[in-house]
Amino acid sequence: MKLTFNRSALFLSLLTMAGGSLLSSCDKNEREEETAAPKTESSFARLLITDKTSNTVTLLNPAKSEQTAFQAGYGGASVYPSATGRWAAVVSSGNNLVEFFDTGIDRHDDHVHVKGTPKWGLTKSTGLTPSHVYASHNKISIFNDGTASISYVEEGQLHTVPAPTSFVTGAAHHGAMILFDNGTYAVTHKNNTVSGSLPEQVKLVNTQGTVVSASTVATQGIHGDAGDGQQALFGSASGVLVVKQTGEQQLIPYPAGAGSNWLSTIYYAKKARTFLGSRNNYGVFRIDPSARTMTQVGTTATFVRVALDEEGSSVFILDEQGTLSVHDAATGTRTASRSLTGLLDAKAATPYLAASRRYVYVTNAPQGKVHMLRKTDLSEHSTFTVTGQPLRLALVGADVDEEDSH
Repeated sequence: MKLTFNRSALFLSLLTMAGGSLLSSCDKNEREEETAAPKTESSFARLLITDKTSNTVTLLNPAKSEQTAFQAGYGGASVYPSATGRWAAVVSSGNNLVEFFDTGIDRHDDHVHVKGTPKWGLTKSTGLTPSHVYASHNKISIFNDGTASISYVEEGQLHTVPAPTSFVTGAAHHGAMILFDNGTYAVTHKNNTVSGSLPEQVKLVNTQGTVVSASTVATQGIHGDAGDGQQALFGSASGVLVVKQTGEQQLIPYPAGAGSNWLSTIYYAKKARTFLGSRNNYGVFRIDPSARTMTQVGTTATFVRVALDEEGSSVFILDEQGTLSVHDAATGTRTASRSLTGLLDAKAATPYLAASRRYVYVTNAPQGKVHMLRKTDLSEHSTFTVTGQPLRLALVGADVDEEDSH
């Protein structure tokens, strides 16, 4: 008997089987990736938390729910992460002291090297009334209001030098500065054309305090700044002042209807490459220096706190009613929103925010808690009980999971 077969039918059958196998393999890989996805925080991410009244500073490891207490010089301090995340500056402005805390986690792109155990650095900054900390280029810079001086130190020196290098920039005022890629600083200047402690101008100086580019724009008062290395933006009553490292200066006008409102806090979202500004009773705005425009983010005008995540991709707004919202920093699009009234009283708790790629942390001083929320939908992942009254916090360490053993 002669056997016959349809070659086309056989080919289609084999192709279907192969396709089914390929789809099954893809589905399996996707399931395995989902299963392997981290269920908690990155292994080397840490939170450094200061206390509202005591001098206790808590280092929290969210992935392991472990915490260790250290003693700072004073209570109620502010805390700022360094550019690398290995260090944090702990600032007690009223006591003229900045201390530096070493997490021991040294990040290199997508992995870390562990350098000893968490500890305080040797360096202490004792400038008069330190008010503004700026971390970039592996350097921590501090503006001291009492002397209008800038103190700066490289991260690699914080275990070897007792004090940072300092230089005076002018008359005392409540000021700030930005470090440019070329090593110069854009620093505020007080010329006394406006009464009060706020400065009116910005000049460029080198690390000896010598003016390399004088101010060309005068304002009615400056507060708040951020930079991307090439340009610095300062909030002012006259508009947002843009200062480039070449010395060029210009004002961006506020949107129609702003009235007497102005943006007194400025942020730079690194990953989104976007500047933002905020002021309570006015709102949060994306700022485009090239187009010289400002666009409101969401509709919230009254808020308790505004913050960026560590990588600079999202902006978080906690309003006075207790609603926390997450927005894409580049577009302003809202990606998540939730009322936190079941967790805390937004006004009474004086909450502060910090965020990694996957989680948002909210302090709750009256209850002695730090709440850990999922960034995607703001549902609660964990709550950590911290001794005392946890207030300010910074995400430090490294938001990665791999350690290099070399």
